[in-house]
Amino acid sequence: MGRARFEAQLFEGHKGVTGVMVPFDPEAVWRQKPFRLAGRRHGWLVKGTANGARFNGYIGDRWGHFFITLDDRLLQAAGASVGDAVSMVVEPTGTREAYLHAWGQSQITTQPSKARPDAIVFSDVDSAKEPRSTRASRQRVRKSYQLAHPGPRLGSWRGRDQ
Repeated sequence: MGRARFEAQLFEGHKGVTGVMVPFDPEAVWRQKPFRLAGRRHGWLVKGTANGARFNGYIGDRWGHFFITLDDRLLQAAGASVGDAVSMVVEPTGTREAYLHAWGQSQITTQPSKARPDAIVFSDVDSAKEPRSTRASRQRVRKSYQLAHPGPRLGSWRGRDQ
């Protein structure tokens, strides 16, 4: 399944966030892991429409429920407010634009007590079609740093007196 269509009622959640509940598990339906977002948050990057108004965002996961947050600009474009039913069309994406928007949106939601260890770290500047795992991303960053900064490694006592 690529594109998903559903109707959902807008709600005002914790911290004044406006959103809709998503009636499916994106990991089960799309067979992909979520991306790491701000702090310990994670979510599935999506592009879609709300009442025909285009948006980039993410499907968040908290307490076993899935949701999409809608900012004020999108609510205005969709002609909707809290309590209204909204026609949603969403599909997974891996664009940098969607990631950056999702990362910013996620900062205003409550984060889980622990980060999801299998969440994908967004590492490709242009696209995330072939995302790397957290471990691979860390290894790549470490290797790049070592190439750019020859000499003693960070945290190494060797070479400090040289």
